Amino acid sequence: AKLRAMPTKEYHRAYVGLNTVQTNWNDDLMDAVADVMFPLKKGITLGYLRSYNIVDGLPLFVEYGANLQCMFGRVNASSLFGDEDEDSDNYNKARTFAVNVPVNASLRLSFNNDELAVTPFVGLNFRYNLSGKTISVVGDEKTKTNMMDGEEGALKRFQAGLNYGVSVSYDVYTLSIGSVSDFTSFVDGDEVNGRFNVTTISLGYAF
Repeated sequence: AKLRAMPTKEYHRAYVGLNTVQTNWNDDLMDAVADVMFPLKKGITLGYLRSYNIVDGLPLFVEYGANLQCMFGRVNASSLFGDEDEDSDNYNKARTFAVNVPVNASLRLSFNNDELAVTPFVGLNFRYNLSGKTISVVGDEKTKTNMMDGEEGALKRFQAGLNYGVSVSYDVYTLSIGSVSDFTSFVDGDEVNGRFNVTTISLGYAF
């Protein structure tokens, strides 16, 4: 199908997504202890996205919106310290809440009278961390830590990253897979840099 024959109707989408979280470090020591400080492995996202056609007669869009994201994870003592007791009650867990604002360029390729569409996208993501906490349990001792206390090694408020992926739409339903690779550090420090790489699979409803 020719691009100029494809629909350019703008759309809105509400979606829910599941996340997998990876942390990348520039320091070997942090690679070894990262699970202790930032055991973030999974997440869930609730969001809204809308599009704006930027070229008359072509299915080229700017997509923008916002989402609320909760990332969390838990590491047992057996994973941290080589504890032989896999059922140990000693653990470290963390949870963060953040608002993300994605801004993408997308190309919506429509088929079968716009019933089916494939939309690759690429752009920027801006994350603002609202809160972050860790809980460490060793024996009878429980320690709660505010990850955003402003000290060295704390979680920074703001990150920016590259956002890319593809969406497949059928009628009003959309399945999307995408990744955000940060290019700014989430750690407050001059020498140690840590960056999130978050992959999201989401299901959306267009209206």
